[in-house]
Formats: sequence, C-alpha cells, structure tokens
Amino acid sequence: MLTVFGRCNSSNSAKVFWLLDELGQDYRLVPTGRGFGPTDTPEFLAMNPFGKVPVVRDGDTVVWESNAVLRYLAGRQPTLLWPQETGARSRVDGWMDWASISFTPVMTRLRKARAAGKTEDADLPAVKAAVAALDSWLADHRFLAGDQLSLADITAAPSVHRWFLLPESGAEFPHLRAYAQRLGTNPHYQRHIRDALS
Repeated sequence: MLTVFGRCNSSNSAKVFWLLDELGQDYRLVPTGRGFGPTDTPEFLAMNPFGKVPVVRDGDTVVWESNAVLRYLAGRQPTLLWPQETGARSRVDGWMDWASISFTPVMTRLRKARAAGKTEDADLPAVKAAVAALDSWLADHRFLAGDQLSLADITAAPSVHRWFLLPESGAEFPHLRAYAQRLGTNPHYQRHIRDALS
C-alpha cells in the first residue's frame, strides 16, 4: 500500500489527496508537517532532504515534490488526467509548471501578507496578471489543458481557490469564476481543496 506523508491543510498535499481519490487508490496517511508531525527527523530527511511534504513511499520508491508525485501516481495507474499522447501530455505539463512556478509563489506571498494584516501590494500586480491570463484563456477553454479535468487543474486549483478568498477578487474575471464553480462540483475538490484550505 502507498504511504503518504502530508497534512490536510497543505495545498501541495491536497493536490495529492485529490488525485488519489480520483484514482480510487487506497493509501496510508502519516500526518506530517506543520502542526501534524516532524519533518526534520533523520528518517524524514532521508526521504526528502528538504523536509517538505508531501512525500509518497511506494515500496522502495520514494517520491517528493508535489508535481513529481502527481506524475508518478498518474504514470503508475494510467489515467486520462495525464494523457499518454505526448502532445496532450505536454499541455498538461506546461500548465502544471506554470501554476507551480509563476502563479502559486506570488499568490502564496500575497495570501500570507493579507492573513497577517499587511496591506503591501508588492505581489498583487503579478497575481492579477496571472489571474487575468487565466481568465482570458478560460473564456475559450473548459479546463486548463482541454475539455476535461487534468493534472493541470489539480495543480492550479489551490491557488485559484485562494484567489477567491481575497478581497481583491471582486467581481472581475468571470471566466475564472465560472471555472472555479466547475471545479467546485467535483466531490474530491470539495473535500481536499474547498473544505480543507483557507
């Protein structure tokens, strides 16, 4: 059985939990990370030298970094969420990398600043540019990489969800809002993103 080291309120862990539920894959959860269990023990650092969750152990195979975990799980149990055809897969991969490199870091800093009561807007222009690009793209696309849910959507979903928790989200970006509502009909999104992440 797979073992997952992570925590329910971690956006990176949430992506893995969502995919595991989509795949119908059983796993054993070891609550780990801030407030749940240590990540600085020799045993954990032997799995992930950076001391971060999620980590998945599958027999002798250990996988860390959430996107690597998603790709591993989707390759282990083939799924349309990560297509076999290389062109379609590259579209999913591109959106996954964009979400993790260009969207989530600035979104995370802005969210944490707002949670701490800070009003500085250093990251707001980058966040709004990312959100505007998403909104424009979603005017003509049902999901990020095509007409159906994929790993791209699972990767971007935590930051999309958190955007709409900020006062800056307002009434702008109707296509992104409609997309978030589509994601919201998925029970695994509801469990692992909507109900778990603030």
